[in-house]
Amino acid sequence: MNRISPDIADFLSHVAPFSGLESGATADIARCLRIRYYTRGETLDPFDPPAEDGLYIIRKGAVALLDSAGETIEHRGEGDLFGHRIAFGRNTVPGYRVRTVEDCLIWHIPAGQTNTILARHPALTAFFGADPGQRLREQHSARSRPETLDALPLREPVTASPDTTIAACAKLMAGHQVSSLPVLRDGRLIGIITDRDLRNRVLARGVDPDRPVSDIMTSEPSTAPRNARIDTALVEMMRLGIHHLPVVDTSGALAAVVSSGDLMRIQSPHPLRMVRDIQRAARAEDVAELAQQAPRLLAGMARSGAGASEIGGIAGRITDACTRRLLDLSIATLGPAPMAWAWLAFGSQARLEQGLVSDQDNGLLLASTPSEDEATYFDRLAQQVCDGLNACGYVFCPGGVMAKGEWRLPLSAWRHRFSAWIREPDPQSVMQSSIFFDLRAVAGDAELADQLHVEVLEQARDAEIFRRFLAAESMGHRPPIGVFRQFVQEAGGEQSKGLNLKKRGVIPIVDLARVHALEGALPVIGTEDRFRACGEAGLVNDGDADDLIHAFRFISDIRLRHQADQLERGQSPDHLVDPDELSGLHRRYLRSAFSIVTSAQKALAQRYML
Repeated sequence: MNRISPDIADFLSHVAPFSGLESGATADIARCLRIRYYTRGETLDPFDPPAEDGLYIIRKGAVALLDSAGETIEHRGEGDLFGHRIAFGRNTVPGYRVRTVEDCLIWHIPAGQTNTILARHPALTAFFGADPGQRLREQHSARSRPETLDALPLREPVTASPDTTIAACAKLMAGHQVSSLPVLRDGRLIGIITDRDLRNRVLARGVDPDRPVSDIMTSEPSTAPRNARIDTALVEMMRLGIHHLPVVDTSGALAAVVSSGDLMRIQSPHPLRMVRDIQRAARAEDVAELAQQAPRLLAGMARSGAGASEIGGIAGRITDACTRRLLDLSIATLGPAPMAWAWLAFGSQARLEQGLVSDQDNGLLLASTPSEDEATYFDRLAQQVCDGLNACGYVFCPGGVMAKGEWRLPLSAWRHRFSAWIREPDPQSVMQSSIFFDLRAVAGDAELADQLHVEVLEQARDAEIFRRFLAAESMGHRPPIGVFRQFVQEAGGEQSKGLNLKKRGVIPIVDLARVHALEGALPVIGTEDRFRACGEAGLVNDGDADDLIHAFRFISDIRLRHQADQLERGQSPDHLVDPDELSGLHRRYLRSAFSIVTSAQKALAQRYML
């Protein structure tokens, strides 16, 4: 067995997937290495995994992987491996040869030792045997915190009946040291009271404590299923402005009550507190002061292990809270609105997928064509709210998609705009309109917005030419992988060096989800929700949908942590990630994610004959 220097063992500890092992295990593997030298242009024996010739690790130099026809399918360099099964997207390369493109120093682990190593370390077996999507799923599972409510140590709920007196309920809560009390009738949840209800609805109003609790309870409270994601429950509590959420099992029976305190033990600092403070802000300046703390709060959550999906939902609800409070403050100054209206969010805010920084994408939907005085009212309202959001850190949209601009329209005009985009599409209009198909009401008359959304979805489903234009436009955002699957960094000097993980990573996946969802007129807006719904509707293969969800999560997580690191260094967050700053394992996962997206784009191009 070779004697291996500490330098060799150290290098191996930075090579994916060995970098995930303990140092002792890495040193043992290093002792199995055989050193081989190859000159430029040599061809190694064909590999048709499962291989009988072991694994090869490139220490110096570069090689090309060749298909059965001798065509180059990928270049691999220092720190990369070959000899194992290789897959791009969901397609496995059936067999390949390797040709050196430079003089190479290569470390070889013979087949016997390779099999022994894989038997000792199941994580390595899973890595080499999995396709890119499975690798991303395992990576996500390994680093994730508890994802669902049933992973929390929830207590069996203490309950009351609707005719229990308020006084008896207070004693029950004090005796069991709980801050909420679900109210059941014949085993069915019909209400809930909290310690805040006892203060505000009983003591503050002098209500007789001998009255039944049904007189002061919150009836038909919102609930969450036991298998709901923790971040989904948190975002729902933020949306409703509540601190207790009943949890029900598959039969609908009450299983527990999750409180903000339960979630606070996972999330620190706690975003619910920030939303509460925003909702109570007395001035627009106070809203701005609180909102400016959000990026650091979210960055802290990222460093604590929260993923981009979780943080995106929380960031969106913070933006929603700022918007609603600014609207309330403006209406308090301007007086009641002269007609029904809905404040619309577009793009990442609508999808609940914002990062640490975001600009504005919003509009104002009016129930009917306004008179001159009514138009003046809504103009002032939009100006005050958009200016307030800009002060909060949500800068003015560079493309002008704001309610203070041209996007303050009556329902009839919104219908006309969408109809023009869908019925008479051209590349320029499609490019400008795609963001508007991610639409969500933040405040005002939600039914008005839902009516518009349903009409738009039905039109898009029946307009194949429009969807074809939309699919073609989405192809303009390609993952940053070159001909031989090498990373391609942005051009334009040092200020743009790196992989643009928004333009070439997140946006391509968002575009894919949008096109497929419009094909089925699916009302969901979030990217992950769209892929799940598309899988259930048969519009996308279930496996492909899950691969894309995990590719989306991984790319978004890399971007999020990059932005959190920049914020900690006092820099302005951006989307440009230098691949050399990533670990070897993360570079490999990133290539896997990009290959999944590339495969999906090719499938979409074939579907629409692009």
